[in-house]
Amino acid sequence: MYIDCHVHFWKLSRGDYGWLKPANTVLYQDYLPDQLLPELQAFGVEGLVAVQAAPTAEEAAFMLELSQDWRVISAVSGGLDPFAERFHEELTSLRSNPRFTGIRMNGSAFREERSETDLYKLRAALADMAQAGLTLDLLVQPDDLCTVASYLEELPMLKAVVNHLGCPNVIAQRNEPWHTGMERLCQLPGTAVKLSGMITMAGGLRPERLRPFVHRLIQLFGCDRLLFGSDWPVALQAGNYRDVIYLFEAVLPKELTEEEKGKIRAGNARCFYPMAR
Repeated sequence: MYIDCHVHFWKLSRGDYGWLKPANTVLYQDYLPDQLLPELQAFGVEGLVAVQAAPTAEEAAFMLELSQDWRVISAVSGGLDPFAERFHEELTSLRSNPRFTGIRMNGSAFREERSETDLYKLRAALADMAQAGLTLDLLVQPDDLCTVASYLEELPMLKAVVNHLGCPNVIAQRNEPWHTGMERLCQLPGTAVKLSGMITMAGGLRPERLRPFVHRLIQLFGCDRLLFGSDWPVALQAGNYRDVIYLFEAVLPKELTEEEKGKIRAGNARCFYPMAR
């Protein structure tokens, strides 16, 4: 059984997906829950975390609407701008829906070129999330990891989940600065890492490229702070949902017990994303 902690849905006519371009014929089309449901049933996926594909409160509301019709969407991680004047108002509104479990921020939010005013707003936004018991998803590059850690160290109660293994360069097998950043983050008990986006990073079914990074994450974070995520439909650029499941299982160390694998497949999701019942 799986809980897929990283799935996107989008409807192009909504108009706020600036990163989606017509030149990408795989992704430049609508992707909605009914297209994924057969795959979920085939592989025993019992819940999804729908993750933002646009940095707007309107897109978060769209995903929450989808969750009303598709109960397999257990939680929604939306995209809000922590520097916007309406951040706290939008966060309060979205929190009224029990399936709203957090927001995702880009690594650029934490970079040093931000003004002091912006950094104050960022700290206030993170503090609001911690107080509300929400989860921070982090789409960050290896260069961002230590800076992000410095903010999370100020808020030990904030739950945070690093997306896509922290985006290491798996093709070049480059360990730094990824390894140093992960060593720092693993000291924070409220921080976890998603084993997501792997098939795209590896350029297809190439488990040998991913194993050194996954195995190191298991050493650092243990089996209680790693989560499975498919990154569908972005993953379709490198393989189908079956391929994603195969690759995920192939990179887990053989010496892990079924109980430990079960935590990564599904159990840890319930700790980091309070699932609506």
